Amino acid sequence: MGIRVRVLQANHGDSILVSHDGPDETFNLLIDGGNGGAFRYGPQERIKGDLCKVLDELKAKNQHLDLVILTHIDDDHIGGFLRAFKAPGYGEMIKSIWFNTSKLITDHFNSPEIPENDIYLADGSPNTSVRQGKKFDQLLKDLDIDRGPLIIAGQKIVLGPFTFTILSPTEKQLQKLLCVWPEEKSSPDTSADETDYSISFEKLWAEDNFVSDTSIANGSSIAFMLEANGHAMLFLGDAHDASVLDGLRRLQFDEANKLQLSLLKVSHHGSEYNTSMDFLKIVSADRYVISTNGSKHGLPNKRTVARILAAGDGLICFNYPKIAESILLPKERIDYAKRFEVISQIEFDYDV
Repeated sequence: MGIRVRVLQANHGDSILVSHDGPDETFNLLIDGGNGGAFRYGPQERIKGDLCKVLDELKAKNQHLDLVILTHIDDDHIGGFLRAFKAPGYGEMIKSIWFNTSKLITDHFNSPEIPENDIYLADGSPNTSVRQGKKFDQLLKDLDIDRGPLIIAGQKIVLGPFTFTILSPTEKQLQKLLCVWPEEKSSPDTSADETDYSISFEKLWAEDNFVSDTSIANGSSIAFMLEANGHAMLFLGDAHDASVLDGLRRLQFDEANKLQLSLLKVSHHGSEYNTSMDFLKIVSADRYVISTNGSKHGLPNKRTVARILAAGDGLICFNYPKIAESILLPKERIDYAKRFEVISQIEFDYDV
């Protein structure tokens, strides 16, 4: 009996499997699918990524995905999942999905549909021979996958053993998606080689000034508190700090009444623009998980790690060893290496 959290190696993206082992069955929750390579990569996509391996494990156990949550439209969250749909036998594993599609959003605001925002699967996807591929919404319908409602801040949803408290997106953030969704583009000012790792923690602490993320796509990210069997966890996707902070304050959490967490999945792969000290002061986590291989945008930012170190005593967890090894300066390793952990699976046991 227990809860297992598997933080998959999803390249520069997120893909997290949360499994609840009950007395009679296991409930599997998949949060995001990383980029395409998280499922398959290499010549003709012959090499299995972590997502494919995990789904094959579930198949071998005759298990399925009770719920998939696609937090938002960025490729490093949805790409691996869409690639899985191209391979026969994987889409059928899904019972239910939460994803704020363009149609759900336009229907909510009684606005005209935006065809440019429709998501298509390429040729070779299951159940279709249409040249341009099949519309994602239609594919879910064809596979008889239950499609959840519009997910929006303030909702509380109980599904299986889990209680979800939705913190993001707000209605205002969703309204910003009533446009043609822009493609994700890398800034020319950021790369995997341009990090802040050469700056000491002391300097980062002395010269800290929080500036918020302004990405519309990130602002639309589904973020939530997940509760089961006495454990609370935060899964923040790429959500904006202000939305999460406001949501927690509405739940009466503050510096005097901190939210106690077993795990906090840090927003936007550890970007300094998505995790403020104001937020960190009202939460206390045993583990702060940062998911990325460091290949894009110079993430994670060392400034975010510095803030977490200053805010509490929890472990800072990475799913790629090279990230944990590269952030610390030689003189910092003695004092701070013990706060770092490289993880793939975290288990929480509980008494029945």
